[in-house]
Order: sequence, then structure tokens, then C-alpha cells
Amino acid sequence: MTVSNRQLILIKEAAELLVMEHRLTAEDAVVVISSAIKKELSIRNTNFEKLEKGSKIDRTSFTRAVVKSVQDALEANPYWRSHNLDKSIDNFYKVLHKHWD
Repeated sequence: MTVSNRQLILIKEAAELLVMEHRLTAEDAVVVISSAIKKELSIRNTNFEKLEKGSKIDRTSFTRAVVKSVQDALEANPYWRSHNLDKSIDNFYKVLHKHWD
């Protein structure tokens, strides 16, 4: 999977948000986000290029699925969980979503 500059910016901004809001290292944040993205791309049997050319509905659905996977990963690790999880997940979604518009 090749990664475009746009995708790198998306992952970097999303990872920075997780590092600020939770006790993830930058490496942990990238792994969590990348794993969620790869998982969802595999489930949908697609790639970023197809998503970028697809409908806004498809991109939104993809983004929500990735955010849900990241949220599940954060909730599963007691060290990463925080009392602001809902707010940070909402902010995380907004960061990802703004790059698809």
C-alpha cells in the first residue's frame, strides 16, 4: 500500500491528537491508527485511491469504522483509557473527516 502526502498528514494529525489526549507514544498511536486503516481497507477490499475517488458516503463510512476500531483499541488498554475518551474520539473523528472533504 502506497501512502500519499495527504494520507501521511491525516495519520500524523490523528496520531498527534491521540498522543496529546491519551498516554500513547507517537509510535503506539501510528500503529493503532495504521492497524485500524489496514483492517478496514482489507474488510472493504479497497485502497485509499479508490476511496478518494468514491462517494462521500463511502469515505464517511470508512472513517467511522476506522474511528470505531481506534476507540476499541483505546478502551481495551487500561493504560490508554481516559475519562475524556468520548471527547477525544469525537475530535479524532473530526481530524480524519476533514481530510476527506
